[in-house]
Amino acid sequence: MVKSFSFLGKMNVFRFLICFSLMMTYSHHSKARIAMHVGIIYKKVIGKGFSLSNEKHAIIQVDEREVISLKMKGGYRIELQGLYVRSVKEYGPSGFVRIKGNIFNPEGKIVKTLNEPPLDIYLRTEKKIHYQNNSGEEVELILSPHSV
Repeated sequence: MVKSFSFLGKMNVFRFLICFSLMMTYSHHSKARIAMHVGIIYKKVIGKGFSLSNEKHAIIQVDEREVISLKMKGGYRIELQGLYVRSVKEYGPSGFVRIKGNIFNPEGKIVKTLNEPPLDIYLRTEKKIHYQNNSGEEVELILSPHSV
């Protein structure tokens, strides 16, 4: 009787160690990810009533605080970072995401920042941000975060 009990005790320890090692190995997969639906529209007025436009759309899955970068043909570039805003009323990932980032012109200078005031977007909704300079160039950024 004692031998079978010690064998079962060893089996339980063995099972615990296996389960614990598997949980530790795959625990990084349990983090909530964000799918960022990003659209950038660049418009340039070339004459009275005429304009050129260029669009780029992407769906990028990112971890929280991971920085993504997208560049247009015209040289405008965006860098974005998303993070869930914690809520004491909800269990698990929050219902909205805070977006931080910048829009850069072709020379690499920041022309618009998305950090102040904070840009909070509810999941599965769309937010548009506009930038226009004095020479008639316009950049429209369309963001829609989704939980993955």
